[in-house]
Amino acid sequence: MDIIEHDVETIKDRMHCPSTGEVIFSPGHEAIDGKANAFIAYWHGEILDDPEIKDPVLLDAWKEFFEENWEEAIEDMSFYEMVEKFLKEFKSDQWIVYKCKFPGMACGPVNSTIYMVVAAETVIEQDPE
Repeated sequence: MDIIEHDVETIKDRMHCPSTGEVIFSPGHEAIDGKANAFIAYWHGEILDDPEIKDPVLLDAWKEFFEENWEEAIEDMSFYEMVEKFLKEFKSDQWIVYKCKFPGMACGPVNSTIYMVVAAETVIEQDPE
């Protein structure tokens, strides 16, 4: 799948799927809408080994890939590279991947990286509201 990188501006960006009319995130949402039909899966940067995957074929492929690659990722500390390799190698014309960096605040500014598999026509655009 193609991976599109995007630095999310939480005060103006929204992820929207025109074919389903669903908004996956926007300034007015408190969280990502994982129940949307256009939303297939996500890997959160803090728990890359425990993604949320709704599609059973993608889930089975991830489990197999994870089993084969996890030990190497632990040794090399290459968790992000492991997830990206899986997503790039998985073939689907119906889906794309957004690698989104969301800004946040802890003891200072921080970013959270989330890989989201969504319907191919899904876009990130300026929220019209």
